[in-house]
Amino acid sequence: MQATEVLVFPRTVFGSAFSLLPWESVQSKIAEIEDSFSWLHRPDAEQSEDMVQAIPCTIVKDSEDRYCLFRRVKEGRKDLSKKLSLIIGGHIDETDDQDCFLTTLSRNLIREIDEEIGVRLEEPPRPVGVIIDGSSMAASRHVAFLHEIIAERVSAQALEEFSIKHSKYTGKFASASRLGELRDEFDPWSRLVIEEYACPAGVEPKPRQGLFL
Repeated sequence: MQATEVLVFPRTVFGSAFSLLPWESVQSKIAEIEDSFSWLHRPDAEQSEDMVQAIPCTIVKDSEDRYCLFRRVKEGRKDLSKKLSLIIGGHIDETDDQDCFLTTLSRNLIREIDEEIGVRLEEPPRPVGVIIDGSSMAASRHVAFLHEIIAERVSAQALEEFSIKHSKYTGKFASASRLGELRDEFDPWSRLVIEEYACPAGVEPKPRQGLFL
């Protein structure tokens, strides 16, 4: 069986950033990706030091400005295993469609939202920014294109991603202040969202050292 090809772009596009970069600040980078993205077999992408994988993803909020939580399963990367998360999404697999980067990003994310939490959108998710985690080579190979949607309830369905039957958090909503209290239980991308987007009172970003970007 042939390995899936995923969307990648040059690591040099974002340089040494280690942060949640606001969407308005990355428009020139988006244009650069548009001219340089390509497709690479996923096993090769997971080992590449030159190319990074684009991951369209979203956070979910309700009308009371609370954030939806998920508990990750124990399989997979050590820094993600069993962690709380605010983020759903995934790789962009190659298709026969020849769309531009942003259209491909949006189409893939809309499908992921429907498949993973049972929310069918009437309009595209609102872009928030780009998350880059330079704490390790493994983490730096995935770049999150973060969005936000509003939903009053979710139906978590991605058993391969989230602990659904055995977690009191998956599918529940929590205030920004509660996220601050739980910060150390979250995965790395979600911690950046908490520190740089949700910004609960009294929560300061922890020191970061980018080692690989």
